[in-house]
This record gives sequence, C-alpha cells and structure tokens, in this order.
Amino acid sequence: MEGNMRSLAIAIGLLLIAAPVAAHELVIYTVIVNDEGPQPADVPENALKVGDSVWFWMKDSTENMSLVVELSKDGASARSPTLIYECALDENGTLVDENCKNRFEFTFNGNASIGLWNVSYMKSINGSVTETLYGSVTINEDVHLDGNHTHDDAQSETQNLDSGAEPTTQLIAMAIAIVSAICLGLLLMQPEKKTLVEEE
Repeated sequence: MEGNMRSLAIAIGLLLIAAPVAAHELVIYTVIVNDEGPQPADVPENALKVGDSVWFWMKDSTENMSLVVELSKDGASARSPTLIYECALDENGTLVDENCKNRFEFTFNGNASIGLWNVSYMKSINGSVTETLYGSVTINEDVHLDGNHTHDDAQSETQNLDSGAEPTTQLIAMAIAIVSAICLGLLLMQPEKKTLVEEE
C-alpha cells in the first residue's frame, strides 16, 4: 500500500510540473496624492488589466487635510472612506482608531471593469472641500490566447505573422508532458512487491 501511495504522489508531482500555465501576474499600481495632487493623475493606459488593483495613498501633510477618492464608469462608482495623512498608533503599533485610513485599495474585477474609469480626488480641510482634482484609470481586457500570448499589440502582430512555426516552449512543454505520461504508466504498471515474513 505504501508503494502505491508513493507512486501516486510521484505521478501527481510529475503531472503538475508538466502542466503549462499561462496567466498574467496581478499588478498593484500606486497613486500617491500629495500637496501637488495625484502622482500620476492618469494611470498609463496599458498599465492595468482586469484583476489588477490601484492603491491610492494620502500623503498630503497639510494641517487638517483629508481626501476622498471616487472612481466612476458608466454609472457605476466606488468611493473611498475619508483618508488622512497619518493614523495614530499605540505603543504596540496597533491603530488607535480602527476607522482611520491613509490608503484606499480598489481591485478592478470582472469584465464590467474594462474601460476608462474617471477618478476624482476631493481634498478637504476640516470637512470642507477645498479642491477637486481629476484623473483616469484605463482597465484592459486580460486575454489568454495561448501560453505565449503577450498584451503588447506590436508583438502580437509579429506573432500572428509567424504562426506557422511551433514555439520552442510549446515543444518543450509537450515533451515533458509525454515523458510524464510514460513515467506515470510505468509506475502504475509495476507489480506490487510482497514481503515475506518468516515465522518464528
């Protein structure tokens, strides 16, 4: 029984190694809002895809300054809590006020998030809005055509022209998968070893 479990574990490990996976690495983009405004106000158009996040940091140290960030697209909107420059901590490093925030994190999930989002940065002093600045975030579709797909338009045109040749990485992945399947078959076909126990 122990031999079968070991064989099964080895086979599963080989299959996991051989399985090609293609997904984009999730991105967290940072926008810092200081006394000069949001840096950058407009997130570069090709920087983010579905599933990525933007962190809006309040770094304006003007006395009694607070910030509210609002994102809107096609009637949908999201609004941050009131953000301040600094949150007080106790001697253990724990927030004194659990509701105190200096960062707003927003993740663009689902196909409905694709497109241009307008961003409003509303700065207030003592609760009265003193300045509203504007920016934008563009969310791109996350397309996975194959393991070698890129999101760069120039590169994808080159790949389409060269589609007749098998990419080296695909050949290597297929070879590993075939070797893994053969090893799995050999492991499962091995007869069970019986141990003789001598009687005393």
